[in-house]
Amino acid sequence: MKSSNHAAFRLFLLLTLLHMLLETSGFFSEGIAAATNLSLLFHVSAWGFYAFLYSLIAVLPAWLSSLFLKRHPRLLAGLAIGLTSAGLMFIKSDLMIYDLYRFHFNSFVWNLMTTKGGLASLGTSGGTYISIAWSVLLVFLIQALLWSASARYAQMKLLRRAAILVWMLAPILFATQGLIYGISDVKNIAAVLDTAEVYPFYQQILMRKLAARFGMEIERNQHHNHHLTVDTSRLKYPLQPLRYQSVNRPPNIVIFAAESLRWDRLTPEIMPNTWQLGQQGILFKQHYSSGNGTREGLFGMFYGLYGSYWASFLHAQQSPLLMDRLQSLGYQFDLRTSAKFSYPEFNKTLFAKFPLSDLHEAEDRMSPWRRDEWNASQQIAFLNQRDRSKPFMSFFFFESTHARYDFPKQAVIASPYLGDVNYWNMSRASLQPRIGEFKNRYSNAAHWVDAQIGRVIDELRAQGLMENTIIIITGDHGEEFLEKGNWGHNSTFVEEQTHVPMVMWMPGHHPLEVTNVTSHLDISPTLLQALGAPAEASDYSLGRNIFDTQARDFIVVSDWRTIGVLTKDMKYRIAYQQNGMKHYEPSGRNDEMLNAEQQAALTAENQPQLLQAIKNCSRFLATFKD
Repeated sequence: MKSSNHAAFRLFLLLTLLHMLLETSGFFSEGIAAATNLSLLFHVSAWGFYAFLYSLIAVLPAWLSSLFLKRHPRLLAGLAIGLTSAGLMFIKSDLMIYDLYRFHFNSFVWNLMTTKGGLASLGTSGGTYISIAWSVLLVFLIQALLWSASARYAQMKLLRRAAILVWMLAPILFATQGLIYGISDVKNIAAVLDTAEVYPFYQQILMRKLAARFGMEIERNQHHNHHLTVDTSRLKYPLQPLRYQSVNRPPNIVIFAAESLRWDRLTPEIMPNTWQLGQQGILFKQHYSSGNGTREGLFGMFYGLYGSYWASFLHAQQSPLLMDRLQSLGYQFDLRTSAKFSYPEFNKTLFAKFPLSDLHEAEDRMSPWRRDEWNASQQIAFLNQRDRSKPFMSFFFFESTHARYDFPKQAVIASPYLGDVNYWNMSRASLQPRIGEFKNRYSNAAHWVDAQIGRVIDELRAQGLMENTIIIITGDHGEEFLEKGNWGHNSTFVEEQTHVPMVMWMPGHHPLEVTNVTSHLDISPTLLQALGAPAEASDYSLGRNIFDTQARDFIVVSDWRTIGVLTKDMKYRIAYQQNGMKHYEPSGRNDEMLNAEQQAALTAENQPQLLQAIKNCSRFLATFKD
């Protein structure tokens, strides 16, 4: 019985490997898109070995269980089929993530899955869940058939020999791909180095130090010359206690932040109310979010710091100085979202000092556009019911413009638009023919958000509040529709993912169109200075007053694992120390690709800016030394 089980599992591993090769073929296709002879051999061996490794990891727990479950064949079969199906579905899901966003399952995805409100933020429809269920069922049925075949034909000599051959071939494939990667590391063969990480959890085998020890010539590696990393640690925020000047008449503050709203949706046709306010107030034409995701975008807006500080502030549950100052001045608050304050964890950062009862979330049972409508009505109710002897601060986060871009029929201004959005099995290839319909959904959703903003602004005008109310309308980050090869956000720092609209109504300011580069990092110091903070912001922010017209050397955007330094002529991506370093290549300021000579020249020219950005990542840490 024992030998029979082993024979069955050997064959099951072989058959599961064939299934895994099919599911991972998308990674292989990505890797060989521009393959040379050497990189083709690398990807053939890496594809084969990692497909074997993924299969072995899925099969091994059930295989080991067979030592104790000899008399429970049905339970053993259930384990084998269930575990391998789960492994295959994981790889299938990872391929979809990589195809759209260019990263694998990681801490960001895990946070999305495990934090309250994370999965809901995706905006998936019922059709998506049905598609997932069918896919799981299909994979499970295939694995059930493969297990049945393994149990029946385990003793066939040809199949037994094939299974043994796979075990013999696996270490050869591992050695081959590892040796090629090591040689590529020594010789700086970009065709291998830049494509190896298409495989989930790929492990680099570096040979540069070993080769140097034996006196081999090491090729100059552009990627490794760019290995600048940043650190995060304990906080020292602000650097010095702030001395606020008294404010005779503290201004009201109203902040509207729309999910995934990029700059080119701000037009008279799509967002007429916001556009009109921009013509009457201040319109910022070159404004950038502090990140390509909600976490970094709103963190930068409220703290005036890079996203690299997020983990430290979350761990300390340190609130922003802006909210501390507002509370100390006795402001009334209306804080509301159509998403969740728990994802990202703004209840532990931006609004850490507020009880949960003060953080208003629209009910999940409503669709995103209804949540936005309901919140606008509640915000108007707050304006009517507030204590008029006190200043107020209102924050409203819209969800309609988040994928799947939700809106009612009366908001339709762009047709034809996609009727439903099914995320399962979505890929760049399947999306390409429907980009126009997706963008029309996006425009309709933006139009609906603008209508709700218009309702609130009308109420502010009706109550005569415009003369002492600061209004900010912006997006937390942008949204890409494959213009630069990726979908949505959270993947790169291209214009589509980071360039956002910015409209401000500032009492006492004449209508103005600002064309110099501004950042979400500038919002917090601007508001703090309106509340009496020192004009020199370096002790409490990495931004500056948003009306400062002095030329700046660079701005910084962030994601969950890197910062991006945007200078006048390049974009340069730097990984956090604890997340290691990938082969990020600098690009031109408008995302154009650069050759090796251009990369080296621009990197050398912008070295002071890069070093300053890295230094800034430690400026508000207790261990910082100037």
